Amino acid sequence: MDHKDYRRINAWLKDLKDKGYIERIYSTDFLEKTKPAIYYLGLNGIRWLSLQLAATKDGEEVPAYPLQELRKRYRESSRSEGFKNRSMLIADCCILLESETTPDTRYVPIVHAQYIHPHHSFHFLAESETIMPHLCVVKEHDTKNSRIITNYLLEVFDATLPRYRLKYRLKQYLTYLSDDEWESGENDPPPIILLVCANLTDLIYAKRRVKTLIDNEWDDEDQDKPHIRFTTAQQLKQHGITAKIWEEVR
Repeated sequence: MDHKDYRRINAWLKDLKDKGYIERIYSTDFLEKTKPAIYYLGLNGIRWLSLQLAATKDGEEVPAYPLQELRKRYRESSRSEGFKNRSMLIADCCILLESETTPDTRYVPIVHAQYIHPHHSFHFLAESETIMPHLCVVKEHDTKNSRIITNYLLEVFDATLPRYRLKYRLKQYLTYLSDDEWESGENDPPPIILLVCANLTDLIYAKRRVKTLIDNEWDDEDQDKPHIRFTTAQQLKQHGITAKIWEEVR
């Protein structure tokens, strides 16, 4: 809410928690109490969201949040550590993109909970049987004579993801690009794929696997050759999504 006063923020958080709009995960153990609390929606927060309406392009008022998405919020207290870490990482990306926005360059982050809405312009991603990225980013850059739009799709691979599942997910992205499923804009180029690996070993494997798949499908000089970039979760957390941390398959 653009506040810099931590006392005001903490007062709001306490008030929201006391009223049941949010809950928190926090340990008072000596070794754990230095870690910041993790907040998630409480029962009253979910009920409040279920009452919110949003206007479509035609002026029709529809529920702002899909029912199937709200139902997931009831399971927040039992989420795995992997899910929590991934969610915090994606949230950090969104916050950084907002701070990086300038008059000439704008970043619009779109998370899964947004594009799953039937009336969202990126809902075609939710309908895809091939991929379901954790974050979409639309970058709009104004030059003297035109506006350049670049789309990014980001997925974070969990450390517990088996190698055969990682191999399958990589193939799915190549299938998505080769089948021209991207529907964002008539003149928009295909998205740049950003894949976050749990560690360096997985990154090396993933890059080699994707290079083999690309070489089998596209020629070296093919203008439609996909752009797929990799980094590790540690690099993303330390330096941010806009830093020069991405390794592209060539």
